Amino acid sequence: MQKMAVAIYGAPGAGKGTQADFLANQKGFIHFDTGKRLRAILYDPGNKKNKKIQAERKINEDGVLNTPSWVLKIVKEGMAKTANAGLGIVFSGSPRTMYEAFGDKKTTGLATELIKNYGKKNVFFIELQVRPEIAKNRNSIRLICKECKTGVSGKTPIQECPICLGKMERRKDDNPEIYAKRITEYNERTKPILTELKKRGFTVLKISGEKKPYEVFAEIEKKLAQAQK
Repeated sequence: MQKMAVAIYGAPGAGKGTQADFLANQKGFIHFDTGKRLRAILYDPGNKKNKKIQAERKINEDGVLNTPSWVLKIVKEGMAKTANAGLGIVFSGSPRTMYEAFGDKKTTGLATELIKNYGKKNVFFIELQVRPEIAKNRNSIRLICKECKTGVSGKTPIQECPICLGKMERRKDDNPEIYAKRITEYNERTKPILTELKKRGFTVLKISGEKKPYEVFAEIEKKLAQAQK
């Protein structure tokens, strides 16, 4: 598979991270997990006295999207390093706002940067479509490893991470109240990006995210192959 950039969209619980990991593990892409990258910065002990970072941490924990200009800078830097290394990249849920996607008169958005680095014909956006009740249920049973940040979902809770044996815990933004805010943020600030991408001639693929993860990935592989022809 040639070098390409893929951004996977969907409501919280749609399976974006899982499918991005599939692409990274099976196709050699770099998974730039924006949420994980931001949390690494926000919870870095070295940033405890950084007022800007702590303000962003409060925003994040409230279930609201972080300041777009701050996020865009971080994402663009990560994308540029990956592209310069000659590697494909997959995003899970990023860019998250219209500004992050398209920028303004002074700042180029991620969509433009992806074209510069990968070529428009090699940039693909995927929308995982999942009914709200299914997405909500998935989030209610998701656990994250405290140490390596591996995410696990299942009907039977586990105490130890299957990767590093660290303690499993729930993310703060997965509680019902915060999750409701995250859904609103997605519907009002992120989902409209897909409509604008179509208007600008980008390839946007719609795929059901309600099947088993490996079945969803098989559909992603199939549609990406068809879109490249």
